[in-house]
This record gives sequence, structure tokens and C-alpha cells, in this order.
Amino acid sequence: MRKDISTWSSSDKVYSIGDPPEYAYLIVSGIVQFFSAKNILLGSAGPSEVFGEISCYLNRNHSVTAIAKTDLVVKKIHKTELRKIITKTNPVIMGMLRSTYHRLAEANIKQEGHVKKINEYSLMFEKSTLEAGGFKNRIDSIQEKLDKVITEK
Repeated sequence: MRKDISTWSSSDKVYSIGDPPEYAYLIVSGIVQFFSAKNILLGSAGPSEVFGEISCYLNRNHSVTAIAKTDLVVKKIHKTELRKIITKTNPVIMGMLRSTYHRLAEANIKQEGHVKKINEYSLMFEKSTLEAGGFKNRIDSIQEKLDKVITEK
């Protein structure tokens, strides 16, 4: 197999949060999913899409964990090669990409916060449902006592 081609089986980890970037990956076949530090699914990418490029471009450790959802085949683009490609790109386009990358990172953080809130509200709902069941039991008990009192008269 070529040195610039890598494969992962379904559920294999491509990279983890905090890993330093070495490559961007062009997906030849398969799907990769991206997870937050709290294991929240943030998104996915499929054939002809590139991932890992943000960390290479911004020279920052990976901010997500990438896991193969299906068997995955990628063409690796070393970060030095990516830099060569980038330096040939119009500066306006690069400015647009840079701001998009920063907004994506912010959106990932916000999404994680939204999931946390949804989980909190779900727990509150479950608790209120259980409490409502207890109230219903008490009301039924009072109704039975009232029915007995009325029947005894």
C-alpha cells in the first residue's frame, strides 16, 4: 500500500483531542465522526472531504477526537505539504477560511454546552414525572378516603 494512504476499521480512532497534528486527511471512502471531550457527536465527514486540516493550518493540537464510523480509507496530506498548498492560495480566501475555522471551534464548544443543558432538562423532566406520580397516588388515596366517608354516612 502507498505510504500516503491510510486505512482504519469501523470504530478505530484516527486521532484524539490534544494530539499534535501531523496530517490532514482526504477521505477516499468511508465516514469519520468527530467527538468532543465529553464524547458528544459534533459532526462527520465523508468521501472527497478533508478533515484534520484545521489543526494543521492553525498549528494547534486537535480539538476533537476523530473515529471511523465505517471502514475508512484516506489520503494523508502532511502538514508541510498542506502549508505549501495554503501559501499558494489567495490571502482573501485564507482569511475567510481562518475565520470559518475559528467559528467552527466556537460552535463545537457551544454545541457541547447545549447538549449539557438538554441533559439537565431531561433529568428535571424525569424527576418531575416521578414526583407527579407521587402526587397522583396521594390524590387517589385522599379520594378513596373521601369516598369511604361519603359511603359511611
